[in-house]
Amino acid sequence: MLPSKSVPCAGWGISLRRSDLRLSLRVRIIAVLSVVLAAGAVILGLAAWHSASVAAQQAYDRLLTGGTVQIAENVYVQGGVVALEPPASAIATLSAYDLVFYKVVDPRGIVVAGYEDLSSKVSLAQARTGVVIEDGTYQGQSVRIATVARRIDDPAAGGWATIVVAQTVEARRALARALTLKALAVIAVMSALALVATGLAVKVALNPLTRIEREIMSRRPDDLRPLEAEPPVEIRNLVQAIDDFMRRLSDRMAVMQRFIADAAHQIRTPLAALDAQVEILSNAPPARRAGAIERIRERASELAHLTGQLLDHAMVIHRADSVPTVPIDLNALAKSVLAKSVPLSLPREVDIAFAPAANAPTIEGDPVILREALGNLIDNALCHGARSRMIVAVGTDTEHAWIEVRDDGDGFAAAPQEFVAPFHKGERSTGSGLGLAIAADVARVHHGSLVFGRDDRMTSVRLVLRLQRRTSGMGFDRSET
Repeated sequence: MLPSKSVPCAGWGISLRRSDLRLSLRVRIIAVLSVVLAAGAVILGLAAWHSASVAAQQAYDRLLTGGTVQIAENVYVQGGVVALEPPASAIATLSAYDLVFYKVVDPRGIVVAGYEDLSSKVSLAQARTGVVIEDGTYQGQSVRIATVARRIDDPAAGGWATIVVAQTVEARRALARALTLKALAVIAVMSALALVATGLAVKVALNPLTRIEREIMSRRPDDLRPLEAEPPVEIRNLVQAIDDFMRRLSDRMAVMQRFIADAAHQIRTPLAALDAQVEILSNAPPARRAGAIERIRERASELAHLTGQLLDHAMVIHRADSVPTVPIDLNALAKSVLAKSVPLSLPREVDIAFAPAANAPTIEGDPVILREALGNLIDNALCHGARSRMIVAVGTDTEHAWIEVRDDGDGFAAAPQEFVAPFHKGERSTGSGLGLAIAADVARVHHGSLVFGRDDRMTSVRLVLRLQRRTSGMGFDRSET
């Protein structure tokens, strides 16, 4: 394996490894265009060679035809014998480019002038119509052969005389090569100009990417504002996707920073209280140590509960955008959570009931955080609400399904919506103030809501969820948090 080596990329201000060259848009575009131009040059070269060959053939065939006609016109009859007076100008014109051979055959079939072994495949009937040209070989050389017949009007030697003229093809080939080379030179120059123009065009076209890169590189790590550089139409969707990603990242960072700040503030208080109780215990007389140890145990339990709920809240935030949804049977989920959430012993006797839906509703969601939400609602009802009765019910209509926790407590001391805010708790509450906040976040994750109700006897908290199936992530809406 070859070692990776950095290669400077002109106009970009960066260095590319050899292994990265294949990922460069500039290299790809120029490579593809080079292949296309090379294939086009081959095709155009072949076309140029064919056109040049045809043009050279036609030009020299005209000369050969003219020379053959002149030789035919110089055939005459003298003393009853067909004779030829070779036209010097015609033969000189033809022989100026190539070797020339000719033959004159009288009506009797006797060669009266020229090379006797020069032959033609053209019939007399064809030759009577005019000059006929064909390819042939004479004395080991490729030649073009022109054949024409001339009528002799003479009582003694009347009939048709045949004139055959052959010319070698070296001059034709030389002319075809010269024309082809000139055409290839033009094609090469145009291809080179096209490559240069493409390189410049790609550089100019990718300048907006360079500006976007510089803008991103110049920002601070916490600067997640949308990009200010105006992108070309072709990458506008990409830039919008980057802006949307940075917006979601900024929202996520803001939520996490707020969560960390709140968590640090909330944990500091029980830690300070625990430290104070330990200090009291260290100086307390033996008779008071049992009470101090009990208070330390209570503080440690509160701290453990707070830490657990903080981690649950963080888990809800994390799983909202990263965990795919699955089908969930709400009847089965509510029954299992109720069985696990109710402690074996309660400080008071509470009648607990479960009312499933007649037709078990199924939604798309995250069962882990739904269990956490419902567990918090049940714990909140048992610890801070229910006097003697609590009911967990599952219901559904055409568009929504819900799990409702009802208790016969006194209800909320303030507006229920205030308890949805993290760390908000009642005046006499010893909880963490996160239970309802976690439930509300889970409802928003599932595009639902947390609905509070109160009648003459019961207080209800309903976790409303959509019945619509979803195949992608749940999309936590930060604007509602």
